[in-house]
Amino acid sequence: MILTKNEEAKLLDAMAMKEYGIPEMVLMENAGASVVRLTEPFVDWDDAFTVILCGTGNNGGDGFVAARYAAGLGAKVLVLLMGNEAHMSESSKLYRHTAEKMGIPVIPVSKAEEGAPYIHEADILVDALIGTGLSSKVKGEKAALIGLVNEARGIIISVDVPSGMMTDTGRAAGVVVDADYTVALGSIKRGHVLYPGSSYTGRLLYSPIGIPKEARLDFPVHLTEKKDVFNILPVRNRISHKGKNGFIGIFAGSDGMEGAALLAGQGALYGGGGKVAVVTTAGAARVLAGRIPELMVSSLGEGLFFTEKDAEGALEKAKAYDVIAIGPGLGRKKETGQFVKKLVTSFAGTLVVDADGLFALKEENVRLATCPGRLILTPHVGEFAHLTGLSPVEIEERRIDAAIRFAVDNHVVLVLKGAPTVTAMPDGSAFVNSTGNPGMATGGMGDTLTGIIAALAGQGMNGSTAAVAGVYLHGLAGDLAAEKTPVGYRASDLAELVPAARAEVMKTGR
Repeated sequence: MILTKNEEAKLLDAMAMKEYGIPEMVLMENAGASVVRLTEPFVDWDDAFTVILCGTGNNGGDGFVAARYAAGLGAKVLVLLMGNEAHMSESSKLYRHTAEKMGIPVIPVSKAEEGAPYIHEADILVDALIGTGLSSKVKGEKAALIGLVNEARGIIISVDVPSGMMTDTGRAAGVVVDADYTVALGSIKRGHVLYPGSSYTGRLLYSPIGIPKEARLDFPVHLTEKKDVFNILPVRNRISHKGKNGFIGIFAGSDGMEGAALLAGQGALYGGGGKVAVVTTAGAARVLAGRIPELMVSSLGEGLFFTEKDAEGALEKAKAYDVIAIGPGLGRKKETGQFVKKLVTSFAGTLVVDADGLFALKEENVRLATCPGRLILTPHVGEFAHLTGLSPVEIEERRIDAAIRFAVDNHVVLVLKGAPTVTAMPDGSAFVNSTGNPGMATGGMGDTLTGIIAALAGQGMNGSTAAVAGVYLHGLAGDLAAEKTPVGYRASDLAELVPAARAEVMKTGR
């Protein structure tokens, strides 16, 4: 599923009309019909007093079409029209006249208070006031009208985007419709899935409105869906054995931070790794040995933390591993940073770098683009701020683009964790994750994800697909956990549900 900016959404519409010959009226008809048809399973239109707020752009035209379809399901429909009617397209004018010929009242309003009596009494409110082209704060009477909508008792359905929401960022400079449902038209917009737009959007529904799949092939950002993960997950045959499913080496933990190594290790086990070895410090190894019988635990050196002198031993061990992960619980000593630098600049296979490993990359000035291996970096916002010099606010304002730029500039796969997690590729493409929930905001979740991604890479997936699938399965496991315990489940609880999440994905192809 492509995820578009405003300009990309316009380009998609233009391609549909110019390259495929689909008239604007057909797209508008399909759009307005979708608003009613897609919400029909959730909204009782029959005999509902329905107020449709139309602007004078094409979003309003979609609203006039929706009015007809709502009336066809038995709704008592009234349209409030706000804006300069001279700005209406010919398609919008035609659909307005059609609605009026059907006996649907269309009431022009210049002040919000003129629509107040109808809005307050509505069972259903359809927001077709402002479309995707908003570039500044909503002011004046339109802002007042949106305020009335948000105060109303009725169900609110937004057409394409909630009015007042910035399409590209999900942010609002002023007032914005707080929708119960939003029907995305033609494509899902970035603002639908980026916070706070995901909150304004409510339940997101989607209609392709008749735009051919072929028109969507060259857009770089996608929303990860279950079918995407089904198509890339490896399937084991009957003669598969542990040696064919990856030997994962995890360099993690130190005295006092043994748990991070354990969580990464169990993430790799539940992620399907054939063999998983945790390499840690001597003291940490004594704590971890036998905690999970399936984990092979060994140590390097005799210190409380890794140092550069341990690097040669680590690289010797790494010769046996198909994939290595490094970082969870290592600590941030200068000597440990030198250990990380030596491994990352010497290992030629796939490496997943997280947590304290990311800190070391920045502090040791590692030139990522020149590293011999295939790097997958998994920072949260704070770690990404340290890597880039951007502030957390700047990152959240352009979460997708910031991730893509870093991945391209440094020739890495970047997993920018958060709500939502963005996986960006060296070729400039990106996948925005669609699973996960607020209950996952607890310690150890990132360590577990590190292990899952490493395990998938060990099963033959490349770095990009392993990251996309790992993030999706991690979030889906969290969603399965949240069905019983919305808040308070642990990273260990989530890890145990990764096999169930994988099984859920594989049902897609049945």
